[in-house]
Amino acid sequence: MAKRRTQGRPQFARTDRIAEVLREVIATELERIGDERLDLVTITGVTVANDFAAARVFYSSMLAEASAGPDVVVEALEAVRWRVQQVVNRSVSTRKTPQIEFVVDDVLNSAMRIEDILAGRIETGIGTHGADGAAPDPTSSDSIAADLDDGDATS
Repeated sequence: MAKRRTQGRPQFARTDRIAEVLREVIATELERIGDERLDLVTITGVTVANDFAAARVFYSSMLAEASAGPDVVVEALEAVRWRVQQVVNRSVSTRKTPQIEFVVDDVLNSAMRIEDILAGRIETGIGTHGADGAAPDPTSSDSIAADLDDGDATS
């Protein structure tokens, strides 16, 4: 039996290919809509369920971080979700079209926080030492009581 030859193209899962198409279509449509609340929204990625029933659209927004707050962007995305869904339905040729859901992408915020911590601009409270210079004992009763007061302990 003859082996199939690939033409040098990498093999990707179909969901990955559909996710990339969705990312491009949704980003283009958000630009076309022209809502001022969505001016600095970037579609960072899309994940599609294996059965193509749902797609999570991850976004980041400089506007939400700057002044307006995340609620303004969430409201704007919900207001245009149906219009974007219709464009997705026309653009994607699959038996089932994924229902889109917008989700905030926290990767950028996390990366910026890590950068600030490493640069010493933010106090983390981790690794702080007592007045004698010794590290606190995490198993001491004082440490456990402090965790319970803060609500950090899980049980």
